Amino acid sequence: MKPSNRSPAFFSANRFTRLLLLLCLPLAGCSSSTPETMLIDVPTGQFSQAGSAALNLRWWEALKDAELQALERIALEANPDLLATQARLDQAAALARKTGAQLYPQVSVGLSANRTDDSDSYSASLAASYELDLWGGLAATTESARESWLASREALDVAAITLTAEVADTWYEMLEQAGQIALLTQQQQTNQQMLELIELRFDRGKVQATDVLQQRQLVESSEASLADARADQAVLEHQLMTLLGQSPTHASLTLPSGTLIELPPLPATGLPAELVQQRPDVRQAFHLLRAAQADIAIAVADRFPDMSFSASLTSTAGGLNQLFSDWVSVLAGELLGPVFDAGQRVAEVERSDAAARAALHDYSSAVLSALTEVEDALVREQQQHLRLQSLDRQLQLTAAVVERSRYNYTKGTADYLDVLDALRTHQALQRDQLTAHRTLLSYRIALHRALAGGWLADSLAPLTLATPLTHEIVNL
Repeated sequence: MKPSNRSPAFFSANRFTRLLLLLCLPLAGCSSSTPETMLIDVPTGQFSQAGSAALNLRWWEALKDAELQALERIALEANPDLLATQARLDQAAALARKTGAQLYPQVSVGLSANRTDDSDSYSASLAASYELDLWGGLAATTESARESWLASREALDVAAITLTAEVADTWYEMLEQAGQIALLTQQQQTNQQMLELIELRFDRGKVQATDVLQQRQLVESSEASLADARADQAVLEHQLMTLLGQSPTHASLTLPSGTLIELPPLPATGLPAELVQQRPDVRQAFHLLRAAQADIAIAVADRFPDMSFSASLTSTAGGLNQLFSDWVSVLAGELLGPVFDAGQRVAEVERSDAAARAALHDYSSAVLSALTEVEDALVREQQQHLRLQSLDRQLQLTAAVVERSRYNYTKGTADYLDVLDALRTHQALQRDQLTAHRTLLSYRIALHRALAGGWLADSLAPLTLATPLTHEIVNL
């Protein structure tokens, strides 16, 4: 290289750079791209109830149901909606890396050859460009992309928790329907036996034909209820297959033959502030709020001039052996700022500020919803226990009424309508008790879902940004 080709450009570039910086100093003193801090209230108090069992991030393992554990593993690996959410997380990670790269110089190299009829020419170039982040707009853009990526991580955990809860609810609804089918089959047998007894008494002239007809109607009613239960079971099986990422037209699952499990001890609910820290949907709303705040800084920075520098080295020669012997260097700087935009940039700042305020209210709403879901699940489970106790007592009473009414009817001291009413009441209570038990499990699932923290995103490879960040991940 020839020093005479570099030195004048170098010194003139320094003078030009100093001139641009002097022009920007008055603007730097009257502007700030840091958005106003938004205060967030931390929930206080405590929940109405609290258990002693430790919370498990994989909450369904607390239910001690081996079949459910297997189904949850399949769903987490194959559910298409969850896989799509994970792919969107990958997109957000790539965008965050791409955005972070803007804070670094961009370097490119070129090599070309041209051939004409009587000569050849070769050229090589090395170019670099860099935008000076005077007002923090590029850093804010990076921060916004980073917070959006963190929100996507939390969205993945929200999807995983929702999926596991749906799998558990569907599974126990299938168990309930299997129990309903078994119960209806047993009731149908009981009703058929009663019909045979009434028909025998009718043949002997001891009862009227209406008694036979009413009992036959009760038998047919049981058959209709069985058909409904089988249809519901098939629909639930299709729903479960879909949640597992499998087609309902393929080989179906083995229909459940077990019974509904008993509830494990109530989990420890902790404090409301702890819930806010662990709920992924609340954390997602928080990161979206942080991203919206960064967008304000982007909009503010866009109102002020941008400064960029570029440098290039170019060599041209008629032969490859002479290509790198002579270089031409160019160093340039550009200061470009808005003069008149009819208020577009000011409007964008106002829009970003309004969006940030909306995100703050969304965050507050997510916190309130989280607290409400826990309280609702606790109250419903407590009252459902009382309802089950009442159903147990009612079943004992109706069983005694059925036995006494049947005895009196065979002795001719009671009307058949008393027997029919007692049978219908007792059999309806049997079905209600089974549904109430499954509902109790649903309330416990809702409680675990409301208390659950994220775990799935933490098992993925961490994001490595191409830029230093202004702070670490916020610990709510």
